[in-house]
Amino acid sequence: DYMSVTYEIPENFPIQPLLAPLVQAEDALARLDERARSLPFRDGWAQRLLYGEACACELAQGNLVHLEDLVLLDAGAPVRMVSPEDSAAMHTLKLWRRGLRGDADKLLKAPRPSEEAEALSKPEDAPEHFYEADRHDAERLEAWRRVLWQSRSQPPLLAAAFVWDAWLQLEPEERGVWRAPLLAALLLKARSKTRQFLLPLDIGEKFSVQGLYPQQDQAARIAVFLDWAITAAEHSAKELDTLALAEQLLQARLKGRRKSSRLPQLVDLLLEKPVISVPMAAKILKVSNQAVDAMLKELGSIPRELSGRGRYRVWGIV
Repeated sequence: DYMSVTYEIPENFPIQPLLAPLVQAEDALARLDERARSLPFRDGWAQRLLYGEACACELAQGNLVHLEDLVLLDAGAPVRMVSPEDSAAMHTLKLWRRGLRGDADKLLKAPRPSEEAEALSKPEDAPEHFYEADRHDAERLEAWRRVLWQSRSQPPLLAAAFVWDAWLQLEPEERGVWRAPLLAALLLKARSKTRQFLLPLDIGEKFSVQGLYPQQDQAARIAVFLDWAITAAEHSAKELDTLALAEQLLQARLKGRRKSSRLPQLVDLLLEKPVISVPMAAKILKVSNQAVDAMLKELGSIPRELSGRGRYRVWGIV
């Protein structure tokens, strides 16, 4: 029997209790985006956030992915056997990267029923543990798209919250709840709330004391979203502070360098990647491992060694 799948944005949504966190979140994002706009390393900062978000996305699903493993895997230099969790984080990273560089509005409208759901259209062809015969993915997706359409009349952050919540409640794609933060981030970018970066909502969840629970009503879930958004903005601002100071110190080391020096490129790499290894930097900069070792010594203690081990040593700005 068919059961209608719906999600409603109430006309009389109880906004009053949420005004304070809504204003705080709106202000935090506006300030952060404006500050990043004038910084020469804003692209590197925005890329760094995506690595952390991909790892946090896996953590939200109960999987642990080490940041350094993801960065090295992305650079084509895996340090060990690649796990399914590493592969999933890599897939997430690529999707977020596409969202950061692409047309957010177009990407936001791209979700469709998963190929798995379409392929397993007949219950008798599908294992019970994988497929729910009465899910009606197409109807769930259409219901979510109606929420996306209706959210246009809401302030950007509240619209993102409804789009995120609707995806979690409707589950248009089986095993696809991890897409909800990306859809919220894309909406904020499409509405020009975050022009310079994508809001790393899973990072907000990771560092927030607020949790999301099945028994919460819609208003409570929206409140959790706003708390995570504020926490994500605060974390992103701290990352920006760290990079701003490091960039100032590193630029001082570049004075008087020859035009042919690769040191400025190494500095850019350190600002863009959460961690680097010598082979990884050598591959990207097209120099020898020995040259990278020498340049790291020239930069002094600003890039710190983070691995604390003999093999697979990595450096980063912390």
